[in-house]
Amino acid sequence: MPSLQIRDLPEPLHRLLQRRARLHKRSLSQQALADLETLAGGDPRQRRQQALERIEQHWQQRPAVHWPEAPEELIRADRNR
Repeated sequence: MPSLQIRDLPEPLHRLLQRRARLHKRSLSQQALADLETLAGGDPRQRRQQALERIEQHWQQRPAVHWPEAPEELIRADRNR
């Protein structure tokens, strides 16, 4: 798994991360990772799942499409042309 090293971290930012880590009962690394993930838009799998759910909700709100002819009849008519 890739890693990231941050150099010259300002002391106030370090204290803030430590405070947030204690508040959430996480290590400093876990808190930094959680904050980076949030800033980057979250977990890609979760974003994809949310997008799929929005698409599903969108299509559930639309009325069903009813064709005047069955698909088989349309294919048959096209072949007979």
